[in-house]
Amino acid sequence: MFMMALCSTLSLNAQRTPEPPTPPKAPGTNSSSGTSYSITIENDDDKQHNSSVSISESDDTYKFRASYHKSKNQGVKQILLEKLGREGLKVNGNTYLWSESENGDEVFECKLTSGKLRIYLDLESSSDKFLAKLKNMGQDLKYYISGSSKEEEQAKKVERAKRDMERAQRDLERAQRDLERSKRAAERAKKN
Repeated sequence: MFMMALCSTLSLNAQRTPEPPTPPKAPGTNSSSGTSYSITIENDDDKQHNSSVSISESDDTYKFRASYHKSKNQGVKQILLEKLGREGLKVNGNTYLWSESENGDEVFECKLTSGKLRIYLDLESSSDKFLAKLKNMGQDLKYYISGSSKEEEQAKKVERAKRDMERAQRDLERAQRDLERSKRAAERAKKN
C-alpha cells in the first residue's frame, strides 16, 4: 500500500518533457509573394537585348523593378505620366522621379532612368486604392516591357498547368503499378 502511494505521488510530481519553444520570426521576414520575368528581345538590327521585370509584395512593401532596352524608355515614361501624372514629379536630365515622404520617411518612390525603372511603396502608409493603382500600372508596364499580353500569359499558365497535370497523372499511374507489384510480392511471401 505504501509503495502504491509513493508511486502515485512520484508520478504526479514528475516533470513532463518540455516542448521546445517556437522560434520568433526574424525581422523583415514577412510573408511575401513575387514574380519575376526575364525575356530576350531581338531588334531589327539583329542585336539581342535582355529585359527583366520583378514584382514583389510583402506585408509592408510593394516593389517593382525593371531593366530593359533603352528603346522602350519613351513608352515606359508615357505609361508613368498617364498613370501617375505630374504631381510630385522631379525631372533631372533623363531621370524622372516621383516621390512622397511622410514624417521624413519615404512612403513612395518611382524612379525612371534610361533602361531602368524602380518603384517602392510602403504599404503601412498608403491607401489600398493607391496600391491597386500601382499594381495595375505594374501589370501594364510588365506587358509593355515584355511585349506580351495578359492573354498570352494566361495561355502559358494553362499550358504549364496541363503539363503539371499530365506529369501528376503519370506519377499516380506509376504509384498504382508499384502498389499492385508490392501487393503481389506480399501475397507470394505469405504463401511461402
